[in-house]
Amino acid sequence: MQAELPGRIRKLTLLMTDGSLAHASVWVFVGLAAGILVFRTLSRLLFFYPARVQQKTLRMELLNLLENAPPDRYQAKSQGQLFQVLFDDINNLRAFIGFGLLQIGNLIIAAWVLIPKLNQTDGYLWPAFIPLFSSVFLFSVMTMINQKIFKKMMDKKGEVQQFIIEAYEAKQTIKNYHREERFIQGFVKVSGEELALFYKSAIGFAFTGPYVKLGLGASLLWGGLLIKAKGGGPSDLVFFSGFLYLFLEPVMFLSWVAVVVSQGFAAWRRVKELYFLLDHPTESEKELSLSAPIISDSLMKLKLKYWDHELNLDITTRKWTAFIGETGSGKSYLLTRIATSFILNGHKVSMVQQEPYLFNDTIAGNIFLGREVTAAEELAAKELIVLFQLDSLANNLDEVLKLEVGENGKRLSGGQLKRVALIRSLLSGTDVIIWDDPFSSVDIILEKKIVKLIKENTKWKDCTFILSSHRLTTVRLCDDIIYVERDSGIKTQAPLSEALKDINVCQFFKEQLLETPLA
Repeated sequence: MQAELPGRIRKLTLLMTDGSLAHASVWVFVGLAAGILVFRTLSRLLFFYPARVQQKTLRMELLNLLENAPPDRYQAKSQGQLFQVLFDDINNLRAFIGFGLLQIGNLIIAAWVLIPKLNQTDGYLWPAFIPLFSSVFLFSVMTMINQKIFKKMMDKKGEVQQFIIEAYEAKQTIKNYHREERFIQGFVKVSGEELALFYKSAIGFAFTGPYVKLGLGASLLWGGLLIKAKGGGPSDLVFFSGFLYLFLEPVMFLSWVAVVVSQGFAAWRRVKELYFLLDHPTESEKELSLSAPIISDSLMKLKLKYWDHELNLDITTRKWTAFIGETGSGKSYLLTRIATSFILNGHKVSMVQQEPYLFNDTIAGNIFLGREVTAAEELAAKELIVLFQLDSLANNLDEVLKLEVGENGKRLSGGQLKRVALIRSLLSGTDVIIWDDPFSSVDIILEKKIVKLIKENTKWKDCTFILSSHRLTTVRLCDDIIYVERDSGIKTQAPLSEALKDINVCQFFKEQLLETPLA
């Protein structure tokens, strides 16, 4: 339809020259404009909606992989870098699908329509197209070169994001952070590097962007000179300029496709890198795969490396086992190894680490992670929201589920964030639930109530709970205790009643005991 315009405008010019413009009809131009509008709208709907669906599907696939992959596989990535992949990189891929492929389709159609129409122009005008096409080629080459810089910039942006996440997690004021010189120095350094890479990637676009307009001007000027040399009239110049502008749209698409492809390619490399990490076992996993846990109806026996020791752990099934030990003894690492060992041997595990991550989504979205939710699951989520005292976040439970938590749960307190993660874990449908210091931000009355109701609920009575804690109140709610120490390995491994009489356990909890005996 657009290709019809230069020829018709040329005829209008001739009619105007002959003084017959009154005989021209405007309706053909109205019809062409309406047709162009309809097809442009349909083309965008055709590509942008599937691109949105693809974005959601890819993001949920990565989330599920992260949920089910052994933690060792992605520990090299900070939370900020994971957020960058799940948000910015997948957004760039959506832009490539929704915009890049659409314009590639437009380019194919434009070439199919316009190249044959070149024969309608006089052959002497063809060289005048060279500056326009050359400028677009140069623009495309430069944008492809910039994609490497763009990828580095996105990597740095992930590091900057991690600093911001850590600031939110600390729940302190900016003023307090100014006292942390190392934090501020690190933030300034990384954000400075990110800004420098941003300017390097943008400077190429800044210098190459005007090339296309410069090429258009050069082509127009060259064409005008050629027409003058051949003795052509105003209608020839109008036709050539209209035809040149007709070519300008697809070649401009080509230049922007180069930008989108460049950014999309850099984003895909980062997404693919994460896929690779999630799909390939680490060296520590290979070690663990050699010693599979022995699981019977009543006992799980694991053999794990712990500092310079080899631990033989006996974990009672369908019971609560608490790991205790001094700060820095490696309890979190040990829980991660236990989770990895189970996952590698085909057992589903739900693990909540000390600092769980919440996505910039609703509470429901963070609990169910995009999967289809039954009425029974939604009811169970509401019951747990009440149990974990999160119902005060909104006027009613439906509104609580729809509450947007912000990036890494920044609109929640640290304790509320942790409780949302615990609810997600309970509703994951796994038989083994591992929690790292789950009740550190919960008062002891609520803690006792939560554990009591979980134990009484038929949904979780057959689950095996493994957790770590420094609190005596938490340990007393468990069935078994395993006390680990960096220098000696396992110091105590016994049922609660026996462990509380052990001298090592008594010594560990002595500051929390005051005058209340353990037994």
